[in-house]
Parts: sequence; structure tokens; C-alpha cells
Amino acid sequence: MLFYKGDVYLEKKIIEGGKKTSWGVLGAIGLVLIGKLKYVLVVFKFLKLHTLLSMFIFLATYASIFGWKFAVALVYLLFVHEMGHTYAAKRIKLPVGPAIFIPFVGAVIGLKEMPKSAKDEGFVAYMGPLFGLLSFLPAFPLYLYTHEPFWALLIILGGMINLFNLIPITPLDGGRIAAGISTKLWGLGIVLLFAYSVIKLSFIGFLIVILGSNEWYKLFKKQKRLNDDKMEIKELEHLILKLKQESPDLDSVQEMTRKAKWEITNREITEILNTLNSEIEKMKKDLYLQQLSGGHTLSEEDKNNHQKVIAGILNNLDEKLSDLKKEVQTTETYYKTDRNTKVQLFLIYIGLVIALSISYYYGNEILMNHPEIQKVMNR
Repeated sequence: MLFYKGDVYLEKKIIEGGKKTSWGVLGAIGLVLIGKLKYVLVVFKFLKLHTLLSMFIFLATYASIFGWKFAVALVYLLFVHEMGHTYAAKRIKLPVGPAIFIPFVGAVIGLKEMPKSAKDEGFVAYMGPLFGLLSFLPAFPLYLYTHEPFWALLIILGGMINLFNLIPITPLDGGRIAAGISTKLWGLGIVLLFAYSVIKLSFIGFLIVILGSNEWYKLFKKQKRLNDDKMEIKELEHLILKLKQESPDLDSVQEMTRKAKWEITNREITEILNTLNSEIEKMKKDLYLQQLSGGHTLSEEDKNNHQKVIAGILNNLDEKLSDLKKEVQTTETYYKTDRNTKVQLFLIYIGLVIALSISYYYGNEILMNHPEIQKVMNR
């Protein structure tokens, strides 16, 4: 996420010296890489094509605006952050997609499966900012050794990026960590981010507030009607059992289907009941035409075909009911964590916020007190 508009002038002053020699440095790096081609191939294999392409586009975008030093620093911080998520996901055996870099937004990885609980989701989310903190810790001794303001800038950027991600609102990492403590904390995150977005006029901030508010509202609705959903599941189980028993009697099945449609709220299940009702109408029409032609009943083959059609629709109904059960169970249990887990999540969350805040403050202090920066500020 890019949210440091106020620091653009200062950042450009710090890194503009690097623009003059950027082509020479890049050329030297290219020669070294060519000489170490086998290592380049290993990197390509590890990072995957999607990550590399998006990374180069991201790098080129920021290098053209702020210079290559700033661009490389930003890519490095974001990449390590995302690798923290990847590491955590693999630790709990969750398949993940490659990291994708998006200019003026940040970087993301996609989980191919949902975590089994809010505790697991919190673990995956937490490791991103933790790796983010570790990524810029070497900048402290490097600054003390070189006194280069670039390293102070790296600390500030690392602190800002990861602190922003710890705001307790989904889809940010802080929201996913907070979910294991209490989803009510999302309300605090919405207020904080909305206030920040108003002050900084941040489009990304407003967008996340909208997404986070929508997620919170959807969860609230699901939890509010949890008991009603449980009752509906029991009624559907009873209905499916009766439909299977009465399947040879088309009139009885049709009557039960018609009544159930007005009582079921799940749209997908209602559509299946509509399909069942339509198929029965066709079957009854076939029987009526048979009677008009002089036959009193359908052939055994036709009857068997009708029963296969009904059985197939009822099997589909069983599958949708199974999905609904899983969804209701997830709503009921996903965000439930024991007291110890809540305390642990809270402590590590607050600890990381404090560590990042101190780093950000220290980075600002050493940058503002640097002689070169003071000269720029006094002009």
C-alpha cells in the first residue's frame, strides 16, 4: 500500500543522487548476473514468471518516478513481507499463489484454500508484518556504519508499510489477526482508517474502508441468522427424506416442492426445487399425452427414466445442503477462539505494533537530524 504522499519531496531529494549513476550501476549488475547465469535461473524458478513480470513492471514504474534506489527498496520490503505470508501458509499446508506486485497498491499473494480457523488465518497474516520488520532491521547497523540517509528511509518505509497493514480491518493483515481476538475490533479499524483516509485524502484507504465495512456487515448478517439457518437445514433434511420416499408419486412430490419453495430462503436450493417442479410438470404432461393416445400408464422404461431424473435432482439437492451445512458450521465456529489464544494474539499483535512504531520513530529522528536533510529542509 502506498500512503506516504507527504514524504515524496524528501524521498526524491534523498535518492536523486542515485539517478546519475543508475545506468552504470545497472550495467555492472547486469554483467555480474550474466557471469552468474546459473544463479539467475534458480531465481527465475523460485520467483515464478508472474511474480517476476509484475515485479519488473512495479520496479520500472517507481524507478521512473523516484529513482531506482527507492524502487528497489520498496520492492524488497514488499517481497519479504509477502514471503512471510507464503512461509506461514506452507507451514500449515495451505496452497498459495505467486506474489503479484501492483503499482500504487502494493503486493499480494492469493490463498487457494481458506484457513481452517481464525487462529490459522491470524498466523498467516501475522507473519507478513513480522517478516517485514525483520527485512529492515539490518538497515539500523548499516546506517550507523555508513551514515547514509537511504538506510533511514528504508526503516521509515518498512515501518509505514507494515504499520498500515496492521490496522484492524479486513482485508489488511491487522483485520485478519484481530478476527481471532474479536471481530468487533474491525469497527475500530474502520474508524481509524476512515479518519486517516480523510486526513491524507487516500483513495486506497477509502477503498479498503468500503471493502472492510462490507465484510463486517456480511459476517454480522450471517451470525444474526445463524439459528434460522440451522432450523432451515433440519427442515431441508426432513424434506429431502420425504421426497425420496414419495418419488414415485409425482403429485405428492410436486405438492411438497411447491410448499417448500415458499419457506426456503437459500436461493440455490430454491432454484433446484424449481427445476424439480418443472421436470415433474413435463413428466405429468408425458403421462397425459400417453393417456390421450389410449395408454393408461407409462412404460417401465419411461418410469425408470423419470425416477433417474428425480434421483439426480435430489442428489444435487443433497450436495447443496451439504455445502450449506459447511457454511453454517464455518460461521458458527470459524471465529471462536479460546481465552489463551485471544491473549496470545493480542500480545503478539501489540508487541509488533510497538516494535514497528519505535522503528518508524527512530528512522524519522535519524533522518531529520542528518546534516544533508537539514540542508534540504532549510533551503
